[in-house]
Amino acid sequence: RPEPLRLTISVTPTFASKWLIPRLPDFLAAHPDLDMRILASERVANFQSDDVDIAVRLARPPFPASLEADLLFEQELVPVCSPALMPATGPLDPADLARFVLLHDTHNQWPEFIATIAGARPVATSKGVRFNQTSHAIEAALAGQGIALASAVFVNEDIAAGRLVPAFTETMRAQSDFYVVSLRKPRQAQSVAKVRAWL
Repeated sequence: RPEPLRLTISVTPTFASKWLIPRLPDFLAAHPDLDMRILASERVANFQSDDVDIAVRLARPPFPASLEADLLFEQELVPVCSPALMPATGPLDPADLARFVLLHDTHNQWPEFIATIAGARPVATSKGVRFNQTSHAIEAALAGQGIALASAVFVNEDIAAGRLVPAFTETMRAQSDFYVVSLRKPRQAQSVAKVRAWL
């Protein structure tokens, strides 16, 4: 039997746990010839020294001419919390923020989101908890510890299952989006094309 083609994909830890891993079995079943290696890191991937074939990252154009970049998801930020925290009256008002713990990640989007929903009105906020991974902030929200602000692609399934609810009616379009990136002339062009098409 021929050796399987090894392909290395670099993604952020949250993208790996909340999007990629749940969908991976279907892809691997359809492509048994590929031996996938997944590097989950916030560090910028180097296609040469890290032996990376494909990367998924939050980014903004323009990209270097040596890279092929396709938009994977636009990033819509959704404030979410456990249904246990949501009052019977429904979504919160900006004035309610002082009663809740805000769960931050390294992207620190809460100040911009608060300014968006509150306009010129000053809004008091309670203390927050800071995590270095978005997935940890989402897990804390699932556990009822506060409100997380996360990409819709990471929380849509939890919302659909009733594990999380939108804390506000408003969402916020982020300045960076998820892109799938590879070298314009990759080492394993056919395998890279398969994975890019699947993504």
